[in-house]
Amino acid sequence: MTIEPKEHAVDTEAYPADKASKWEIPLESDQWILSHNALRCEINSMIQALGTFMGRIDDDGVPQWAVNTIKEWWTSHVAHATVHCKSEETVYKPMFGERFKWPAEIDQLHDALDSVKDKVQTAIDRLNAEKSNLVAVRDALSTYEATMLKHFEVEETTALPLMRAYFTPEEISPVQRKILEDAPENAMGALIFAMSPDGAKFRSDFMTVRSIPSFVWYLAFKGRLASYKKDVVAKVEAIESGKEPAKKSGWF
Repeated sequence: MTIEPKEHAVDTEAYPADKASKWEIPLESDQWILSHNALRCEINSMIQALGTFMGRIDDDGVPQWAVNTIKEWWTSHVAHATVHCKSEETVYKPMFGERFKWPAEIDQLHDALDSVKDKVQTAIDRLNAEKSNLVAVRDALSTYEATMLKHFEVEETTALPLMRAYFTPEEISPVQRKILEDAPENAMGALIFAMSPDGAKFRSDFMTVRSIPSFVWYLAFKGRLASYKKDVVAKVEAIESGKEPAKKSGWF
């Protein structure tokens, strides 16, 4: 989809669509897309893990640890996804609306995403030892994923290029930084993990192009990646492998 920024102008004289050339960071490396990639990775990894897990169990063979693990993963994912959408609605939309017309389809897809998210929650609440209920969760997550991907596609082909046409990097950078700072702890870890599980690509690409000093990795980012792996990735890996996550023992 190709969008013509001038067709979405609020006031072409006050706010001309002439800022796109000022952006050095490629569109695909914009924080908005990277945040989407984090959610893409998070939801798809669990869908794939559930498919593998279902091939290993009998009709009444869903163990309680798996039920608990899936529910805990979903709670974390919902917090991540909800805050992401809220930032678009409460930060991006009013700010961008001063210079260009916010695409109505984005709001429609947010409503659709809320609806399918509620259906996933219903399926999650019914999860028990019966395999059929696990299948229902996987199917609901697949529908949720399809809606989410459509939502991301529309934003990335409309609102994102419009943002870059009407705003400079200097105007957007502090806004995006605050969005990440206000997000759940695991949102930053998810973004890092989606770029590369070891954090190397985040350090070489994200940090370097944004002139973030290397020592900040140890102060602000390394621990968040570790927490995300422990709190979210480990749950997906447990379902994928069919092995209950290791429990902490002793004092530590």
